[in-house]
Amino acid sequence: MKVGLIRGAYLSQFEIQTIEHLLDRVDFEAYHIRINRFPTKTLRVPIKHLRCIDDPVTVISPKLGFYFDLLLQATNGMDYYHFGLEKALSGCDIAHTMETFNAFSWQAMRAKQRYGTRLVITAWENRPYAAERFAAKRRMKYEVLRAADLLLAITPRAARCLELEGADARKIRIQAPGINLERFQPRAKPAEELKRLGLTGDDFVFVSVAALRWEKGVYDILHAFKRLTLDVTNRPLKLIFAGSGPEEPRLRALAERIGLADRVTFTRFPYDRMPTAYNVADVFLLGSTARPGWLEQFGYVLAEAQASGTPVITTLHGSIPEVVGDAALLVPPSDFLALAGAMRRLLDNPGECERLARAGRVRAEAEFDSVKQADRLLEAYSSVM
Repeated sequence: MKVGLIRGAYLSQFEIQTIEHLLDRVDFEAYHIRINRFPTKTLRVPIKHLRCIDDPVTVISPKLGFYFDLLLQATNGMDYYHFGLEKALSGCDIAHTMETFNAFSWQAMRAKQRYGTRLVITAWENRPYAAERFAAKRRMKYEVLRAADLLLAITPRAARCLELEGADARKIRIQAPGINLERFQPRAKPAEELKRLGLTGDDFVFVSVAALRWEKGVYDILHAFKRLTLDVTNRPLKLIFAGSGPEEPRLRALAERIGLADRVTFTRFPYDRMPTAYNVADVFLLGSTARPGWLEQFGYVLAEAQASGTPVITTLHGSIPEVVGDAALLVPPSDFLALAGAMRRLLDNPGECERLARAGRVRAEAEFDSVKQADRLLEAYSSVM
């Protein structure tokens, strides 16, 4: 069968981990637009480049592009409209798109109406009735929802949201993302990476891999780490923020002001070296917290950390509890004292760290193995043919 992959600006190496296992069984064609947010040069899936309605404005200025998108949403709902997409999908058996409310999902629905292309939609959104601010967008969303042949919900929470919106429960399957378990696996701390980061084998290292944005709980993590350094004075403790984002200058300044400049490191890991980020860590942290219009939908970093055998501390936020199960410590979002308490618990309890490390790997093997998820995806595709 031939499958067209439509992800708007979100065609990424993360999802292709699963797709790669099907390249000898499925004829894929992924559609790429100029403003895609992730590098695509290393993707093994065949790619076709299409022009997008947002291209000219967004290339001039991302901020201007944001307001242009709002204008399109408010008037006709056609933000991220792909020129030539419907014709490209005419030769596909399946159009596999993302979210019911995207204009390119509506275009895939049009391909179904014109050419009989089956419509499969992956749903990440875990807030019911999302993207319904404007009438045009809301109308398109429910047309797509009704027309879909299959809805692949990333998490049970996403599936429940689809049901609330009126989706036929018989068309919903839960299809978690896949992780390459050979790349992400338990390993000894890499000596070269420790040297690069200025760490020693005696340091107890907390690592957070996330965009440096407020909603990722980066200030809560920094506050919790400061609290921990006040409570524990006989251990060499280090914190690594692996990522970039708008809060980086303020976080750096705060870390220096509160006396943590020599304990907190800001760095980045390209995706081909991402496994070392988890292998460096004694404990992995993700502090996601709510902001208007967003809940944590999955968090690849959680699955990657668990696959790497790294104990995880994270928050009771969005779909996170469904992702980590009982293989992580969960604290309330925006509660730096609870986070500091969980960090102290693992610092003082090597046995608990070992238990979480083993449980995380077992969970990753059961739930997020990209080979198993590829087989499930192929079964899903076959079900609509």
